[in-house]
Amino acid sequence: MKSWNTSFTRAAAASLALAVLSGCAVNMPVPITEPAASTVAYTKGSALKPLNLAFRNDQSDADKAAFMTGTIPMNPMYKDKPLESVNWIAEQTVREMVARGLPVTLAQDGSEATRVSVKRVHIENYRASGFSPFVTFTSARADVETPQGMRRVTAYVKRAKVPVWSFNEVIDPTFNEPLSLLTKELAAKLNQQFFQQVVGTDQVESLAAKIDRDAATRGDAYLDVYQLGFSNNPAAIPHLVRLSSHSSEYVRLAALSSLGILKAQGQLGFLIGRFEAPAGIWQDRAMALKAIGDLDTPESRAYLEKQLSKFSAGTDKEAMWTKEIIGLYL
Repeated sequence: MKSWNTSFTRAAAASLALAVLSGCAVNMPVPITEPAASTVAYTKGSALKPLNLAFRNDQSDADKAAFMTGTIPMNPMYKDKPLESVNWIAEQTVREMVARGLPVTLAQDGSEATRVSVKRVHIENYRASGFSPFVTFTSARADVETPQGMRRVTAYVKRAKVPVWSFNEVIDPTFNEPLSLLTKELAAKLNQQFFQQVVGTDQVESLAAKIDRDAATRGDAYLDVYQLGFSNNPAAIPHLVRLSSHSSEYVRLAALSSLGILKAQGQLGFLIGRFEAPAGIWQDRAMALKAIGDLDTPESRAYLEKQLSKFSAGTDKEAMWTKEIIGLYL
């Protein structure tokens, strides 16, 4: 009887803790919306060869079953049906590339196409207490057939929101915005692999000036910072280095992430310094590490392997989240 009472007490305590953390959010449906496509087209220097992309769900059975994990069980939905994450990402990534002026189509069954092998799509949520932010880590990893062989493309976005009146307040900032950024990041990286198109330098400079003017007062200015990264124009790199020290957390994270998206290989030392800095928050270090992974050089890969060895035995949250980032690349 004592053993049964102990088990019951533990189960009741766990249920109470989950209720405090989640409010009424346990197993709540999360409506995923179609993201707004980018409005700035790449500058095409010559005629581009059409590209037909076939996205294939090559996740392990365990990863397919663990699309959403974390503190609070939730159910992403799209058009009132359970979200089919790979199909959704395929549609929205191609839609973003078309909006950028790229000649891309989504393959139909049986058509000849370039394969995008999706290895993992994952959203992890976390909440430390009923008064703390609800946090999501949204990521994707895929291998793509290119003329140079198989190439890895990835995306990783961290967002958080403290719900005040209702848990519905977290849906757009922690689910829809990160998924929108994820598809835009994949689109930008596929452009690098197949088209190498850029946003014009004048537009990059205009966008950087807008960020400088608005970032202190506009809560969504970090979205413009990501657009610098999606531009594929190295003229954005000095602006991103500067913005990586901005007072706004999300501006900093977007700037650090974007240095990797642009493959700013000359900034490896800078990014290592940001990752190893004793001061600052984990999120800054995490995005610096993600950017290091995106550089995709022998030196950056060796650094990731060194960090994986260092964190391999760690079981705390930051160690686990750090290993999740490294796993996107190794």
